[in-house]
Amino acid sequence: MSDQSSPLVFLDANILAKPVTRTLLMFAAPGSGYSVIWSTYVENEAERHRRGRQASLAAARQSAGMEPYPSSDIVDDYPATRVSDRQVLADAVKVGALFIITEDVDDFGEPDLAHAGMSAVNPDLFLAGRVTTVAFRDAVARMATAMKNPPRTPEQLFMQLGRQHPRAVTAHRAAFDISPMAPTHHSPAVLFRGHRCLRCLRIAEHLSFGQCDACLAAERKSES
Repeated sequence: MSDQSSPLVFLDANILAKPVTRTLLMFAAPGSGYSVIWSTYVENEAERHRRGRQASLAAARQSAGMEPYPSSDIVDDYPATRVSDRQVLADAVKVGALFIITEDVDDFGEPDLAHAGMSAVNPDLFLAGRVTTVAFRDAVARMATAMKNPPRTPEQLFMQLGRQHPRAVTAHRAAFDISPMAPTHHSPAVLFRGHRCLRCLRIAEHLSFGQCDACLAAERKSES
C-alpha cells in the first residue's frame, strides 16, 4: 500500500483521454498531497480515443517525469467488477493506489474495492473533496498560461470548468472572484464507491460523498 502521507491516485482511461481533467488532476497533485499514476494498459486504452491534435499520453507522462508502470498479470480476482474494468482495478492494486479516478464509478464492485482497500471516485468529486483551494487555483493558472489557441485567462478557464466540474468550482469558489458557467450535463448517479475517506484516508464504514463522519463534522465546523 502507498504511503498515506502522499497517496497514489490511479487514473482510468476515460480520465486520461480528457486533457483538461487529466491536467487539472496532475497539476493540483503536489499542493494537495497526492501523486498521480496510471499503467501501460490504461495508457494504451486512452491512446485509442485520443484526438489528432492532442499530445500523446506517453508525451504527457514523460513531461511529468513519470515512468510507465507495467500492468498486472492477475485480473480474475475481482468478480464484482465489470469485466472490461478488472484490468484497471488489478493495475491500481499492483501499484498500491488508494483511489481510482474514473467517470464510471459504478463499474467497480463494492466488494472488490473493499478487499483492495481503495475507493473509486468521480473526478469532479475528487477535485472538490481532496484538492485544496490553493492548489486548484494554482493549477488553473498554470493551465491557462499554456493555452494559446485560443488564449485564456485563469478566470476564463475557471468559468469554463463549471460546465464539466460544477462541484469543484463550487468547492473552490474562493479561488476566483467570478461566477462559473452552468453545467452542461447531469451528474452521474454514482460518484463514489468504497470505504477509503477522501480527506483523512482512513477506512470507514459510512461515508457521505467520499468523506467520513469525522471529516464532515470538521468541514462543517470550519465553515461555520
